[in-house]
Amino acid sequence: MCITDLGLGQTGIITAVDASTPNVQRLMVMGLVEGTIIKHLSTAGNAYEFKLLHGTIAFSKAEAQHFTVELL
Repeated sequence: MCITDLGLGQTGIITAVDASTPNVQRLMVMGLVEGTIIKHLSTAGNAYEFKLLHGTIAFSKAEAQHFTVELL
């Protein structure tokens, strides 16, 4: 499932990343890589906010669609 399919408060693990764009590669450098556990914190318009590791990150739906997750 796509990372945007996680409901509010749901936790998942990233299982695949399509790193075909520079913006997605930038997100990978910030910790969004296969094996990372994330929690969907909020959605506001076209922006999604997730908790990962010890911080939070927000990015657009277009960027989010490059990440595949499984529910935990």
